[in-house]
Amino acid sequence: MKWVLIIEPSQAEREHLKRIVGRLGYRLFAAENGRQGLYYAQQSLPNAIVIGEGVMDFTPMELCRIFKEDSSLADAPILHVSTSGDRTYRAEALEAGFADVVQRPMSIRHFFQSLERCLSSTRKNIRVPISIPVQILKGLEQFSLWSFNIGEGGLYLKTMAPLPSETGLGVQFKLPGLRKLFDFKGSVIHSLDRDTGEFPAGMGIRFTDISETIRTIFGLYMEYHLTSAELPAR
Repeated sequence: MKWVLIIEPSQAEREHLKRIVGRLGYRLFAAENGRQGLYYAQQSLPNAIVIGEGVMDFTPMELCRIFKEDSSLADAPILHVSTSGDRTYRAEALEAGFADVVQRPMSIRHFFQSLERCLSSTRKNIRVPISIPVQILKGLEQFSLWSFNIGEGGLYLKTMAPLPSETGLGVQFKLPGLRKLFDFKGSVIHSLDRDTGEFPAGMGIRFTDISETIRTIFGLYMEYHLTSAELPAR
């Protein structure tokens, strides 16, 4: 499980970022100022750092340089979230050592893509923890499982008896708040026969016949649920 450190003085913005990062599946620390953030970073050695603006004890540039001068933290990529859209400011931020700058009002997709790059993740699609019953059809067999998370192009199902990789199957479910019954063909892309610290026993399924229109709808739905106040319990 990867760790992300968030340094953001605004409580509202800090909670907003915590909600997104947590729902993307990462563990996190959150600090309200630079000194607190440095302490957390030295104790936890995060895999990535997110710095907002308005930090009272350091400017974002100063804080970034301090992290980069610490040999134990220098390799951690740093993402800056800022209201400035000025090209000169962005260039200065990148020169100071930031991996990327995400402008507020924040595009959830831009933030997700930037954070995934910082974490060297292979995930290309947003996934969020939505727990719903899913009907699985395999030949003449039909059974129901519960989802662990759902994304734009697939989902992860909880089961102690996962199917082998490359198994083809049918997938049917309804998303909370939408009336439509989604009916896809899918393929098992990976499976776990025991719980880990990050995932329960289960299997990941990729949709193999999803249209671009439905993928776009799923993408907007996932972006909304990343920032909504509540999510269905797992």
